[in-house]
Amino acid sequence: MKKVLFINAVDPHVEIESRYLPLWPCYLAAYADKVLPAGSVEFRLMRKPVTQELDEFAPDLVAVSAVSQNFNRVAPLASAAKSRLLPVIVGGVHVSALPDTLPEQADVAVIGEAEQTFAELLRILLDTGRLEHSRLESVRGVAFRSAGRLIRTPPRPLIDNLDTLPHPDRSLIGYPRHSYMFTSRGCPYRCVFCSSSRFWDKVRFASAEYVVSEIEELVSHGVHTVSFYDDLFAANLKRLEEIADLIASKGLDREVRFTCSCRANVVTPRVVSALRKMNVVSVGMGLESGNPRVLEYLKGGVTVEDNRRAVALLKDAGIQANASFVIGSPDETEAEVMDTYSFISRNPLDFVDTYVLTPLPGTPIWDDALSRGLVSNDMDWSRLDVNFGGPGRAVILSKTLSPANLALLYARFRRQRFWRILKALPGSPWLADVPRVAFAAAVASARRALSWVTRAPRA
Repeated sequence: MKKVLFINAVDPHVEIESRYLPLWPCYLAAYADKVLPAGSVEFRLMRKPVTQELDEFAPDLVAVSAVSQNFNRVAPLASAAKSRLLPVIVGGVHVSALPDTLPEQADVAVIGEAEQTFAELLRILLDTGRLEHSRLESVRGVAFRSAGRLIRTPPRPLIDNLDTLPHPDRSLIGYPRHSYMFTSRGCPYRCVFCSSSRFWDKVRFASAEYVVSEIEELVSHGVHTVSFYDDLFAANLKRLEEIADLIASKGLDREVRFTCSCRANVVTPRVVSALRKMNVVSVGMGLESGNPRVLEYLKGGVTVEDNRRAVALLKDAGIQANASFVIGSPDETEAEVMDTYSFISRNPLDFVDTYVLTPLPGTPIWDDALSRGLVSNDMDWSRLDVNFGGPGRAVILSKTLSPANLALLYARFRRQRFWRILKALPGSPWLADVPRVAFAAAVASARRALSWVTRAPRA
């Protein structure tokens, strides 16, 4: 039997990054268990410091995933594994977009959708005890270095029927009372800043029966709130209504409440009716801008009036309407930024987040930033933090606003967000989560402060 240690490379000082444990290891483990000989592989998700996990679990392989802003963390983790002569696999959206950034300490990158590719790599490990280059060349959807050059194999076809995948093996992460799940992969739209839609390439949906059977599994383990983390849960209206009908017929709407994401132009009375029927209590939308020209640049095919109408429809149905916005587009003026501020002020939104436009690899704005010399393939990846790190840290795309001016505007939106939270929280479905989240945030802040103290230069 071989042992695999999964590592989700996140910043432990940022509460939201560790609020929910990752599902990707659960998908990989479940699929591997389905197609490999029974009992041939044991899986564990790293919960302790890496050296402690390596010593205690003694894995035969380490699999790491990281988004762009945390990709700096991959090389040290891979080095820790390499010091024990362990093979290292790296996957996720970042290395899929930029395979050349695969750290020298890692053996192979999994490009794109990973279940089948990862299982093939495990077969090689089971057969030979190593990830031999001669065998890697026959695996579709990987990249690896050989004789100083990066070799990339042909892409692997996507899994068309998501119902053929087993449900994720949640024994790796447990069943918190507020859990999340995915019911589709991809998005039919292509927002200019979105790396997820490029990663998944095309949208695919699990059937309503498959989705509801996973919900039943969660409910049987005491879960009472389920968040659908799909890029666009309501993209397929026929499937949405089938899910709502099944949930209601099984009485699940009385046992669990749901949250999901929507796009403003797909929020119609019929969609809202289906959401209400299945007990969706909160919907998040990327409304992005209150200015028509900027909104068209960021999303295309959505109007400010669509945004306003979507908020009104949800609120009239008694569903919490949350939204995210983006400021700092390349030629956005201060007046256009303030159109967004005014939109938030004038509409009955609940929770609101505002971000500064960040160029993530694989997106059109990454290509624009690359052409302007603002980013590179060997940059400090932590500068791509979507939570604005300030003028000295963030990659700023704006050509019309100075970094200092953009920082002041961002601070104004943060104050606006704070007052929105205070107003929305008493009647929010998230009220029960507040103590846990607040405690985790306080611990993360204390750790961050301590790390600054220990790193401070001595007199």
